Amino acid sequence: MNFLKRLFGPQPAPPVASVRNPYIVGGWVVGSNYYGHARLRRNLLSGSNDYIWVIGTRRVGKTSLLRQLALKASTEYIPIYWDMQGCQTEFDLSQELFYAIEDQRKLFAKLDYMVSPLEGADIGKLLRSISRVADEHNRRILLLIDETEALMPIVEADALVARRLRSAFQRPTNLRVVLSSTKTLARLHHTSQQWPTSSFLHMFSPHYLSGLAPFESAALIRQTQAKRSVHASDEVVEAIQFHTNNHPYLLQWLCSRLFQDDNSLRMPTESDLDCDPMLDSLFALKFMHLSPSERQIILLVHETGPINGDALAEALGFSQDEVRTYLYDLSRLGYTRQVEQGSQITISDSFFQDWLDANADELPVTDLVVPDDLVKEIAAAGREGEESSLLRQLQRHRINLARLELKAAGHGAFPPLHIQNEIDIHQEKIKSIEQRLDALHI
Repeated sequence: MNFLKRLFGPQPAPPVASVRNPYIVGGWVVGSNYYGHARLRRNLLSGSNDYIWVIGTRRVGKTSLLRQLALKASTEYIPIYWDMQGCQTEFDLSQELFYAIEDQRKLFAKLDYMVSPLEGADIGKLLRSISRVADEHNRRILLLIDETEALMPIVEADALVARRLRSAFQRPTNLRVVLSSTKTLARLHHTSQQWPTSSFLHMFSPHYLSGLAPFESAALIRQTQAKRSVHASDEVVEAIQFHTNNHPYLLQWLCSRLFQDDNSLRMPTESDLDCDPMLDSLFALKFMHLSPSERQIILLVHETGPINGDALAEALGFSQDEVRTYLYDLSRLGYTRQVEQGSQITISDSFFQDWLDANADELPVTDLVVPDDLVKEIAAAGREGEESSLLRQLQRHRINLARLELKAAGHGAFPPLHIQNEIDIHQEKIKSIEQRLDALHI
């Protein structure tokens, strides 16, 4: 080596290999690639209702959520991931359910049960059979249904399909059903309005899937669960969070653009916020899934900029309660966000704002994909369920805080540090829950 140096002079340093871009745009993610929605996942697995409808827009991560639930469900459950995409008949649905059960054949084999004889069985028999086996081993079936919109044309052709499906869900006592879709699934409500019992969707508790919590999005941005995290300054993280409103797909999309070969993220520029054809089609579909009144609200908020609920109600001739209900739906689905201590409403993110800038003048308002009355019904049920859950959490934390304060009082003026820390944590949790409850009524 010394001879070469003397002969040829100093040798150039070898080129630095570029680092693989870790951000996944477009496909579903699971395991260490999945970030966020921890609170929602806990509710889906341990909440009081066994029939749950996860509502989200396209590209918000519904498939990833269900697959993560299947991966991380406790041993209490046998998870069955049932993808309805592409199904056109009731037979197609039963076949896809069988394939989903077959994917867990090794798990069932450990329970001394062979799934192959179930091929060709209808949905009711499939669910009864696996639920019976699970029950014999003190297990529950976690049925995770993706692309549930496929049900709509099937049920429109044969309304009895929905009744048979509802019956199949209700018979096993150890079955938890989590279905996911956009809110266009609400059209199933019309099909079952004449039933002597409640409609198909009335048995499902709505839960909204939207953006990540700020600490969760920061973890995604920095890829803290990867073998090698990404360097991003606090200022870069805050800018990305602001422009994306912590929407999982937009986070991945923007971070992928900002990633540099030195495994860091640069500050976004105006050109980084331009919508590509994929985002254009995403936002066009997202807008079409709004009810007529929600479209009016979005277009007015876009036109005026930040505006409060009372001004919205007055400008559109809506009641304040109607506006609150619509805004609940719009905020939970990532169309709007609250600014200025929650008193003002604005468009959710820079990308949707940019798309509206380019398209607002040509957007239809009155065509009916999802009726206003169904949106109000879904949103009212979602808000009521969220409020009940928060009130239960608030009561539990207040009881725990009272116990801790009583324990601290027993130590006089200087309670142990670990007790004081627990008190501080509970006080912060109570404050956070109270703020979330207040936000439900803005």
